[in-house]
Amino acid sequence: MANVIALLTASRRKGGYGISSTGLWNTGRPLTLYASEEVHMSVPKAADVLGLGRDNVRIIPCDENLRMNVAALREAIIADLSKELRPYCVVASAGTVGTGVVDPLNDIADVAREFDLWFHVDGAYGGPAVLDPIKKNLFQGIERADSLSLDPHKWLYVPVDAGCLLFRDDEVFTRTFGSQDAEYIKRHGYIDDEAFAFWDYGVELSRRFRALKVWLTLRYYGTRKIAAAISEDMKLAAHLGDLVNAAEDFELLAPVELSICCFRYVPPELKDAAEAASATEHLNRLNARIMNTVQTGGRAYLSNASVHGCFALRACITNFRTTRADIEETLEIVRQAAL
Repeated sequence: MANVIALLTASRRKGGYGISSTGLWNTGRPLTLYASEEVHMSVPKAADVLGLGRDNVRIIPCDENLRMNVAALREAIIADLSKELRPYCVVASAGTVGTGVVDPLNDIADVAREFDLWFHVDGAYGGPAVLDPIKKNLFQGIERADSLSLDPHKWLYVPVDAGCLLFRDDEVFTRTFGSQDAEYIKRHGYIDDEAFAFWDYGVELSRRFRALKVWLTLRYYGTRKIAAAISEDMKLAAHLGDLVNAAEDFELLAPVELSICCFRYVPPELKDAAEAASATEHLNRLNARIMNTVQTGGRAYLSNASVHGCFALRACITNFRTTRADIEETLEIVRQAAL
């Protein structure tokens, strides 16, 4: 929902506040959105739900480290402008959900400003990692975002569901969602803080008090203790990456940037031929079977990701109870599942 609200607001800022059912405005020129091939599925889904069309979502290739290719982004925008289309928003990831990689936020912000695009950052998973002083440099440019989505139920240890959207420009949101024509919900006689209404900033009218669980967590633990837990999660992911690199029967498939480690099991006899097409197909099937066995076994949990065409076992560490012993045991569980 945070991404839906961000994209709708971005489209209204560029296209005006009189949208038609076809996603076209009075110029008859479709709006185009830009996101990397690693973007979360909720972004193209949001464009589809809003009637902006998946066909108008430009998927930008990533570099070898799975970050958005900024040169390709500029080329795509210029190409659309030459076709008299209307670029309106670029979405960057502050920690992709697949591998945990952070896009080059500052460079993307530069492109957004150059072409007058709304700069939205999807930090639903990875945004809280900015609290770690060691990782903070990865997030340079996040402060330039026009909007930033966060899911505290992912990495602030808050119960599901709790999502939010941070934004810079108050006016563009109230113009998009304002309810001034609805007499029965007008506020009269209140000071500014009391008159604040969430329905003027999003889709929902009636809504639960989701912020309470976030507020309680921050009040009880404090940001320093939460930051320390987030830092420890990232250290554990790095430890897993080190163990994978040191092992004869595992292969690391993506950089361990935040708290996600993507790897695969490779039988020693296939180590030298792992990149061959036939071996890749075999390893993809093998690791899919391993993941299913681990998941149903109940002792550990791994999901999956696709990394450069390889089926990856994905360990995402966002639990403050996880220990080094858990990490080491997980690799042994994977080995047992491979038998």
